[in-house]
Amino acid sequence: MTLLAVFVVLVVARVSLRGLLVHPLLPWWVRTAVFWALPLGALTWCVIMTADDAFLFPETAPCPREPMREGVLGGGEVSGISTPFPPRAYCQWEDGTVYDLAPGATFLFWVFFALTVVPLAAGLRHALRDPRSLLR
Repeated sequence: MTLLAVFVVLVVARVSLRGLLVHPLLPWWVRTAVFWALPLGALTWCVIMTADDAFLFPETAPCPREPMREGVLGGGEVSGISTPFPPRAYCQWEDGTVYDLAPGATFLFWVFFALTVVPLAAGLRHALRDPRSLLR
């Protein structure tokens, strides 16, 4: 079932991209924005997913392993959590306190996501409304 879903997404993405490239009303900068926004969005996603990682420099980890003074951020043990979609990285303490990591990168991800999805949706709409234009 997962393979079928992946295949359908790839076919829809291919038709959307082809419709975007032959769309007569979109300026060239909108078409090229997709090709810049997609890798930049993937890069910001990687930054968000590794924001809570303390592997390289454990003494400067964003989520300190030893409990902090009570009332500074949170009390008790802390754990770093990353969610893949929607992308979010945060530290969560035992008492329920949550501290977001990389909020600027999260905002940039959503900007790049919109810059990718909106033009591809326009390309898909064009491909479905005028399928003969894809044959050129």
